Amino acid sequence: MPESYSKALKRAKRLHHPKRDVVKGKRGYYIVPFGLHTAKGRRTYAGLRSAGYSKASAARIAHYVDEH
Repeated sequence: MPESYSKALKRAKRLHHPKRDVVKGKRGYYIVPFGLHTAKGRRTYAGLRSAGYSKASAARIAHYVDEH
């Protein structure tokens, strides 16, 4: 679910994610899953979540993009 930047930062801190894991999508901010290291993978995740993909599907595709 997209959130405002401040809410996403608070939730990321509570979940022990670094600040860089909060990424802006078209509909709001998302917390990317652990293991996505490149900016391209993070942008892919946020874009897919904004497009309506589930967390699992978006993470799977983003990890593939991150590796290749």
